[in-house]
Amino acid sequence: MYYAIVDAARIEDMPGRLFELEEDPQYYSLFFNTPQAELMDVAPYLVQLESDSPFLAWLLDDCRGQSWGIFLSSDAELDEVFEHLQGLLKVQTPDDKELFFRFYDPRVLRVYLPTCNVQELYQFFGPIISYVAEDDKADNFLQFTSSGEGIKIENISVFV
Repeated sequence: MYYAIVDAARIEDMPGRLFELEEDPQYYSLFFNTPQAELMDVAPYLVQLESDSPFLAWLLDDCRGQSWGIFLSSDAELDEVFEHLQGLLKVQTPDDKELFFRFYDPRVLRVYLPTCNVQELYQFFGPIISYVAEDDKADNFLQFTSSGEGIKIENISVFV
């Protein structure tokens, strides 16, 4: 299955766009049931995608170059992917400060994943097969997959 994590802080009226879609995609705010729940207008949303989805076409056509979010693939159902991703939202610094981790920002993901060791990749990927983010010029996509040896990064021209 394919999913997108869409950052409502980067796309104006993202919650409204999800509500108005005719196809009624399955989605969750990653802030659901968290102290940040009141921030729905700027929350990251996990959206289940279909390859012929108007929502996917809109993301690919109208949102390119806006650091709007990332794609991912998984064999897991939406609920399992949601629970895993919610667990990635906060990180702790060495001096015990808790910070919000915007891993769904392609600018962050592109820098973060190549720095991870095998154990960190295992934890970060969980049920996720691959993460896909626009490259720094938004010309192509970078697909990140984890292997027993580290991260594998491939340039791809299309997603799905």
